[in-house]
Amino acid sequence: MDRYIYVAGEQQNAVLVERDEIYTFTGEQMRQVETGELVTVLANVFGLGQFFPGPQEALTAVVHEFIRRNEDKETIRAGSGETLCRLITVFKRFDGEISVQYTAVLNADPGMLDPENPDSFHDLLLESLPSLQQALTAQAFAVDSRIVTIIKEATMHHIHRRLD
Repeated sequence: MDRYIYVAGEQQNAVLVERDEIYTFTGEQMRQVETGELVTVLANVFGLGQFFPGPQEALTAVVHEFIRRNEDKETIRAGSGETLCRLITVFKRFDGEISVQYTAVLNADPGMLDPENPDSFHDLLLESLPSLQQALTAQAFAVDSRIVTIIKEATMHHIHRRLD
């Protein structure tokens, strides 16, 4: 089974290969880190585009730990395919604050996702967006948030697909 993490952010995105050993490490080593600190790091890096002042491995651990702390039975059951992608969204809310949300577990067809091709993860997001309406409408996003552009892009994607 292939497992990935896609962080769709206001300023930048990330594609990570999900690894059980990282969850084990973070569960043991990051207990002292408060969840709010993890959210702040993700908001600063992906929402505001700030440089992460450490090695890539440390940011990968932050992402894994954020998922580990936010995983629930409903989200776990949602992913059942051969290829899974956990989606974290980091977008600007109506009040100007950055929202960091573990949004969904998306199923992908085998071979659809390629960590060397981040566009394949964006395509999965566009394809899956209609099923994410409940998760993405729980908060009011800013009119200039990147999520608005993604919603418009997904709308056009689905209209063109139906016309073809």
